[in-house]
Amino acid sequence: MSEYLPEEVLIEIFLKLPTKSIIQCTSVCKSWYSLITSPNFISAHLNNQDDYLLVRHCSGEPVKEFYALFCDNENFDQYAQFDFPFECETHFNIVGSCNGLLCLSDDLWGYRDHYYIWNPSIKKSVKLSEPIFIFRTHCPFDHTLGFGFDSVTNDYKVVRIVHTGFSTDKVPPGVEVFKLSTGVWQDITPVSPSCLFVPKTPGFYMNGACHWVASKRKGGESQNMIVLFDVHGETFWEMMVPDSLVRKFSGFFCEGFVLFVSNGSLCLADSSSGNDKTIDIWMMKEYGDPESWVKQFSISSRDISFNVGVVDEIFSLFNGGRQRQVAHFLVKPIASRKNGKILWRADNGLLVSYDPVAEKIKNLGIHNANCLTYRNALYVNTYKVSLILLGKLTDNSAGDTCEDLSSLCKKEAKGGRKFHKGNTKRGLRVVSPLHISRLMYMSRMKAKRLRMIK
Repeated sequence: MSEYLPEEVLIEIFLKLPTKSIIQCTSVCKSWYSLITSPNFISAHLNNQDDYLLVRHCSGEPVKEFYALFCDNENFDQYAQFDFPFECETHFNIVGSCNGLLCLSDDLWGYRDHYYIWNPSIKKSVKLSEPIFIFRTHCPFDHTLGFGFDSVTNDYKVVRIVHTGFSTDKVPPGVEVFKLSTGVWQDITPVSPSCLFVPKTPGFYMNGACHWVASKRKGGESQNMIVLFDVHGETFWEMMVPDSLVRKFSGFFCEGFVLFVSNGSLCLADSSSGNDKTIDIWMMKEYGDPESWVKQFSISSRDISFNVGVVDEIFSLFNGGRQRQVAHFLVKPIASRKNGKILWRADNGLLVSYDPVAEKIKNLGIHNANCLTYRNALYVNTYKVSLILLGKLTDNSAGDTCEDLSSLCKKEAKGGRKFHKGNTKRGLRVVSPLHISRLMYMSRMKAKRLRMIK
């Protein structure tokens, strides 16, 4: 039946189907499989998707990681949830998220060197090959990673920066890059910058580059800066932080700085002020222009913790049957929302939304384990459902994709989060083969009428 339909009509039909039904269509015939797994269709499908917020949080004992999509609306409604197929002793470090893919590393403790690129929407993953710099050959070392997309070659890359025992701010670290297209690591140490990076703190990806706050000795003193890795050109370059932060001590390895994006602009959170517990939020108005850094606002964690007037509700937890109030300390920003509010991790493990205009905090109902091991496990980033990795030889078969809304509603009805009516959208309807045939019949009749008119 598909031979009567132009390819552009087929594409239009497939793009109207939910992801699960599209995957089922790849089993109909070879031509459909080739079309759906083609880079052009996967790109068109990605551009046709809505933006969500992906949230990862961890439970305590036994260890369990939870991954879910949330609508960026007032109620922060849950949209879908994913099954996590991997296991590790603590939790995975999320290197980054890009175009529906997550890069994960099992290297927070020890030298396991297990890395994955995972598409939770279609339950497929690729295990990366063993890197070049490992404990067996290079002895103890610290490292950091970055993950991004090369839009020129349509490839995904992981960069790994390794500080061996011989690395200093004068002796550059080793650098290697993994390309999804080749499946191997390549040593690019000759382009390595002579900087010290924060160990195991992933780079922040935006505008085709991974960003880290690093330090470098200049003129006999240590200076802070932002180091970028151009994912396409595979080169490093430097960007200045605000003048007042260049020589500011931010803890060992620049631990007091956090990069994130807000309203499409690069932002820097500075929590290195010491005992006054003040966090300054800086925004680069013109990307790449160090003169455009502007301090947006400052937050006194102490005031927010004890001034009930700026908190729109008092949170409480039950511990041993006795109710106790939970202090509200904003530890670090995680992501921004469309409405200008910023998502923060509170010191009690809660994910909260902070309105810098109204100076109010809202509890979003997500509680991460607050013990030291999992304290930094809370992760939020924008996310789009995608078909990337479909058609590739991977570690996990596609199987069923993320649970459809009807299954989620049944689970949530037992006592979990409620869904708003807006979630019952076309994107998660399960489309039967009969419905697909009906769509194709209607499109074929439309194409026939167009030929008659011509």
